[in-house]
Amino acid sequence: MASAVTAAVSFPSTKSTSLPSRAAIISPERITLKKVPVHYRDASAGGRVVSIRAQVTTEAPVKVEKESKKMEEGVTVNKFKPKEPYIGRCLLNTRITGDDAPGETWHMVFSTEGEIPYREGQSIGVIADGIDKNGKPHKLRLYSIASSALGDFGDSKTVSLCVKRLVYTNDKGELVKGVCSNFLCDVKPGAEVKITGPVGKEMLMPKDPNATVIMLATGTGIAPFRAFLWKMFFEKHDDYKFNGLAWLFLGVPTSSSLLYKEVSHTNMFTNIVPLY
Repeated sequence: MASAVTAAVSFPSTKSTSLPSRAAIISPERITLKKVPVHYRDASAGGRVVSIRAQVTTEAPVKVEKESKKMEEGVTVNKFKPKEPYIGRCLLNTRITGDDAPGETWHMVFSTEGEIPYREGQSIGVIADGIDKNGKPHKLRLYSIASSALGDFGDSKTVSLCVKRLVYTNDKGELVKGVCSNFLCDVKPGAEVKITGPVGKEMLMPKDPNATVIMLATGTGIAPFRAFLWKMFFEKHDDYKFNGLAWLFLGVPTSSSLLYKEVSHTNMFTNIVPLY
């Protein structure tokens, strides 16, 4: 139900030629606020009267329910947890940024033997070897999966990550290295890696093959979108063929930092917009 608020403000008489030097133009005692029906109403407190009429909507706005994917069926989450992680094996680890790029980014592939069923847009956790400063095992770090559900080898038995090595100098001039990123960037083929997950349902690839998909990322943020693009354009599925439009906006500091250049060779449905 709508209602109106009328404010009547009384000013000094037009016959007055001056104002008191320390008097307020509008005194709080001379302002009245009344909640009245929508029709117009005059109010007077002497002198010249100005009526201000405003309509106030008292109805609550309609709540739009967010479409959540948390209850989506067929999506596996938290199959492996920190206390009982899956032990994968590194199959490939290669640097994918140029020598003159600011920082190192690596692409790595781990075996899962099909034990970690994931969807495009999910993440996995990795627990670095060793212990922290308190003598306890390192906590897991989450990384977006950079491969489609079929994996880079197309057999649904691997999972891939895109990781940038974290190295910086703190305020004390000390060199600080990220625990898990350096562990992963240094891992050698054949080495074992503790994996948890998969996790996440909010960023899954749209099921609609005619969807318009707009993807924005900087640096390693391209990881889940690489998974999307691989399924859209590089794989053949009996029950899925992408006929929509895919836009990828990828920001990198230099051209030598451009990741996964193979995405620029996708077909006419994709628009690659590098932002240097």
